[in-house]
Amino acid sequence: MAKAANSISEAAKATAVSDESLYQLYKNRSWRWGNHGAAYFAVQKRQFTAWSTEGGKSYGEGVWFMPGSGKLCFRATWHGSWGAKTSLSCFEHRQAGKVIYQRKSPSGDWYEFKDRHGKSSLRNGDHASKKVKRFKAKL
Repeated sequence: MAKAANSISEAAKATAVSDESLYQLYKNRSWRWGNHGAAYFAVQKRQFTAWSTEGGKSYGEGVWFMPGSGKLCFRATWHGSWGAKTSLSCFEHRQAGKVIYQRKSPSGDWYEFKDRHGKSSLRNGDHASKKVKRFKAKL
């Protein structure tokens, strides 16, 4: 699980992750959001699929992209009992050695996204679409 950076200066001194490295990090993997959600970053058409139970059950579908400077973004239309809304979320990534720091852009707190042992909240494969299909059927 994500761990807060020892200091903001550690992440500030780190270098932005390249687009190619971000692509390799996320492609065909799922980002697990604890027990309350997951997002899948498909290579095909850069499709983004996610579900969440924060604030009620919802699911999002859209695309993911890397605008440069270590950022990964996803634009998705989220659906829930409250209706539908489109949103854009971006996360910055910086690397120092084997450690990758991440924060929600533009002003989130930096935390260790991938530690020096390679542990992160990313998992191989699609851990989102099955639950998205169930949520779609119920909403």
